[in-house]
Parts: sequence; structure tokens; C-alpha cells
Amino acid sequence: MAANLLNAGLGLWLVYVAVLDPAWAADTHWRLPLAGGLVLALALWARRSDYLRWPSMVNVVLGAALLVLAALKWEGAAPPLVVFWGLFWPGLLVPIFALWAALYHPRGYHEHGAGDDE
Repeated sequence: MAANLLNAGLGLWLVYVAVLDPAWAADTHWRLPLAGGLVLALALWARRSDYLRWPSMVNVVLGAALLVLAALKWEGAAPPLVVFWGLFWPGLLVPIFALWAALYHPRGYHEHGAGDDE
């Protein structure tokens, strides 16, 4: 659950920098791959304890997409508009799926397994 909450915060921060601080991704080459790697790592960490696996798997794909965007930017093949949308959409979708995974626990579900005490 902690990994999902951290990923949700990171995703909201990505939307913030895409909209209000677009120079953040343009200034250096290490920030964007770091953000993508963090989304990917937190999603893999969250996947181990989530009741449903698909929300964290979507976040794994979004983290990988951020890494691909970072590689394209590194090579100069990503114009600023592509970087904006490439930050904005994962930043918008990562918190949705992370919060879904953090908050969705069916009745009787426990951290150590599906509730067998019913």
C-alpha cells in the first residue's frame, strides 16, 4: 500500500511539472529517466502485495513508457510537445491506478492473503 501511495504522489508531481514547470524535463537528461525508473520500481514493489495485479502492471508499462520517452529525448527525437504529453498522461494515469490498487480490498481481504476467516 505504501508503494501505491508513493507512486500516486509521484504521478501527481509529474502532472505538476508537465503543466507548471515544463523546463524541469528539458533542463537535464537524468530527471526523466529517474522519474520513469521510480514509477517502474514502485509499481513492481506494489505488485507483490496488491489484491489485483493489473493496476500495478499498467503502472509498470507507464514507467517503461517514461523510460522510452527519456531515451527519445536523450537522442533529440522528442520535441517539447511530445515531452509535455509524455509526462502529462502517465502523470495523470499512474495515480489513478495506484490509488485504485491501494484502496480496493474486497471484504475479508487481509495483507497476508485472501480472507479465509469468513
